[in-house]
Amino acid sequence: MESLSKKAFSLASGAAGLKVDVALIHAPSVYDFRDRYLYATVISEVVPSLFVFDMIPYGFLTLATYLSRRGYKVGIFNLASKMLRDREFDVEKFLKDLEADVYGIDLHWLVHAHGALEIARILKRYHPDSKVVLGGLSSTFFRREIMAGYDSVDAVLLGDSAEVPFLKFLEEGPSRTPNIIWRDNGRIRENELSWIPDSLDEFIIDHGVLVKNLMRCRDLSLGVPFCSFIEAPIAGIITVKGCSFDCVTCGGSKFTYSKFFRRDKLALKSPRAIADEVEGIANLSSMPIFFVGDLRYGDRVEELSKLLKELDLENELIFEFFSPPSRRVLEQLRRTSHKVYLQISPESPLEEVRRAFGRPYSNDQLEKMVRHVEELKFERLDLYFMMGLPRQTPDQAYLVASYFLKLRKISDRVDAFVSPLAPFVDPGSRAFVNPEVYGYEILFRDLESYRRALTSYHWKYSLNYRTAWMDRHDVVSSSLTAYERLNRAKLEAGLIDERAYELAKRRVQLDREVLRYVEMGLPLDRIKESIEEVAIKLDAEVKKSLSLYPTKDLAHCIKSPLLRGVVSFLTR
Repeated sequence: MESLSKKAFSLASGAAGLKVDVALIHAPSVYDFRDRYLYATVISEVVPSLFVFDMIPYGFLTLATYLSRRGYKVGIFNLASKMLRDREFDVEKFLKDLEADVYGIDLHWLVHAHGALEIARILKRYHPDSKVVLGGLSSTFFRREIMAGYDSVDAVLLGDSAEVPFLKFLEEGPSRTPNIIWRDNGRIRENELSWIPDSLDEFIIDHGVLVKNLMRCRDLSLGVPFCSFIEAPIAGIITVKGCSFDCVTCGGSKFTYSKFFRRDKLALKSPRAIADEVEGIANLSSMPIFFVGDLRYGDRVEELSKLLKELDLENELIFEFFSPPSRRVLEQLRRTSHKVYLQISPESPLEEVRRAFGRPYSNDQLEKMVRHVEELKFERLDLYFMMGLPRQTPDQAYLVASYFLKLRKISDRVDAFVSPLAPFVDPGSRAFVNPEVYGYEILFRDLESYRRALTSYHWKYSLNYRTAWMDRHDVVSSSLTAYERLNRAKLEAGLIDERAYELAKRRVQLDREVLRYVEMGLPLDRIKESIEEVAIKLDAEVKKSLSLYPTKDLAHCIKSPLLRGVVSFLTR
């Protein structure tokens, strides 16, 4: 795809001479993915990221806002996005030239275990006197192994929030910082995970931070939240931390938060704080806004709906639910903008599978929601399904498409997506801690095994589990079948065109071919060109054509003529 060329997205000045107080760096899942024959097709199918999981964590934006308002110069650098855009980008040279007192690297989900620690190693080699700090749920879970085995990491900030601890670390040092494990003259010391905010109102995002960051980076592909943001931008707002559900494989479940991150109650963002954040986005751009978390937590729907309606937004809004909502809730949300989209994850068309996974609602309830969506004329309802769940067997792969077509008879506003439970059952989840209770077997336990698994030639060998009903080959086969059948159903329903369908088919065909080569011991260099074309260039096109969310390109979303001119210049 022409838009992925190097020249279109970087200025000759690069990052030479760039100095910040804090550099927040997002790594690809596998650091040297450009030198490997990696092809992961459908594992990132239901998120905007491509197969290297190039989306920065939301916490980078709250951290940058919080620290910037207290006088610190903060830069956000999305290496994963830049490396996808520019195959010749010299990562080591960039990191060598990037000067900071503290380098913060996210290791939130375990899929970044390889890339995050490799970036830490490179930074420590070039900047031995600066501090390298990790943060996120996965780094919290594996904190002792990280500190014992990776001496390039000076500290790990623990838990689901890092704003106050990071500021304490900068101002007073680790000994007076809560939520931290650090290396002290060869000894590993840990301070209690004691700062657990119960409100998110203080930690909203100033979206001008992104604009300032872009000017600082002087490189659009390095400063964006994810690689395809330039073609398909979307803004997100975290409305809650913690969860009331206990989905058995989730590292962000109620069980995991309580047992490993000491969060026993939800931290909510108030309707007023959410509305203020929406207004900040709307003043800058008309891009879609996704609300992360079910707004029924804390009974916030009615008040927030009124506040959003008063803003008279041009932006399309996207709301997610963890169980089917009432008609009254839907009526309130429908009034918030001219176009409103909804999302829910039934996970399986079968109620017994859904219940075993941790989503205890019936098909009747879901279908009632679909009828309300039709009656209230929502723009769309997206359904998300998975393969690799408890009580799920390979033959159920065919059910996703058939159930989708059944729901389309109720409303043609329904769309659907499917992906495998991949690559990992999350550390700390119920299925990870007590796998036999839920019919799982966990294949990797230590961090280094996960780092090696991520570099597997095919994603089958990165899966850290098998179930009593499916082995790893079954998970792969059923996932690809479900994906194929669903796209065929979407073609028949007129949701995608023939080209999108054929591109999606090519991805699946290549996935099967790569697996055949790996299992027969054949050299993958025979199909290197196909892997590079499909994995790097066509993944973005397929995702855009399958309409994961509504959008238009970045330059057309921006309201400021000056900023629009800068973006247009950088994307010429």
